[in-house]
Amino acid sequence: METRPAWTRSLNEPKLLAAGADWDAVRVSADVGVRVVRDLAARGIPVGPVLHDLCSGQAYFLTAPGTARDWKQDGTRALGAGSWVVLAPPGWDGLLRWVSGPTSGPAHTATDDLAAALDAAIATREEAGR
Repeated sequence: METRPAWTRSLNEPKLLAAGADWDAVRVSADVGVRVVRDLAARGIPVGPVLHDLCSGQAYFLTAPGTARDWKQDGTRALGAGSWVVLAPPGWDGLLRWVSGPTSGPAHTATDDLAAALDAAIATREEAGR
């Protein structure tokens, strides 16, 4: 049986939702986000919901509420209380797509795991650009 987080139950189409209550989000470029998801999955680390915005080329990792208060990671932006993110319903197939859906794993990606994987992915991207 699929478990749907409460915030997804009113989503029939993409909708602007407030961060800070059920989740915070860490925004990264989509290329870095894909590397991070692959790295975490390859190491057997659970990945929470990750949304890919094809229009902006950004990926959003949903993290525990409060993450944004202390988040300090180059190449990223943390979105917490006072921020808004357009999220899609589970299974949505449009310009917003879930890389890791809100019903397929944990409610959030652990911040320590996310930060370590982001460090590696951003360093790899910077080395490739030299």
